[in-house]
Amino acid sequence: MQFPNLRDIQRRRKILGLTQNQLAKRVGISQSLLTKIERGKVVPNYGIATEIFTVLEELENVDQKLAKDIMHKNVITLKPNDTVERAARLAKKYAISQFPVVEGHRQLGSVASSDLIWNSKSSKIRDIHKEPFPSVNETTPISVVKGILRSSRAVIVLNKGEITGIITADDLL
Repeated sequence: MQFPNLRDIQRRRKILGLTQNQLAKRVGISQSLLTKIERGKVVPNYGIATEIFTVLEELENVDQKLAKDIMHKNVITLKPNDTVERAARLAKKYAISQFPVVEGHRQLGSVASSDLIWNSKSSKIRDIHKEPFPSVNETTPISVVKGILRSSRAVIVLNKGEITGIITADDLL
């Protein structure tokens, strides 16, 4: 992960409509220290720099939608002993293309409808599933979910360890 540039603090603060004093109070530093940081006269320690950028990012994402705002709440799951035939019926009936494979409350893997066409109808899901989908909590910003979907077919949404939703790229269109 690349750390943001310290020269961006002032620009981002002004876009948010914050005074130096307002940002400094939120971060827990003096306004004079923030002035010196913005002018490049002082390089803050890692903890202060991290806190400044965390506060800026939180304020920038205040109005951003969260995972819970766009997730599909009715998550159709498969069990390891389900057959490809059952999964295909569910895919058609509910017009879905991604299934988490679960046992109890634990996600064991994932299956896409495209995985089903290459296997016999009697094949068991345990024999064809791929790695589990990544998961986020319900309050994860959509910007984070977008990043995850660059390398995954779906994202599982959790609340206290329980699956409460699923998000695919189609949900972001």
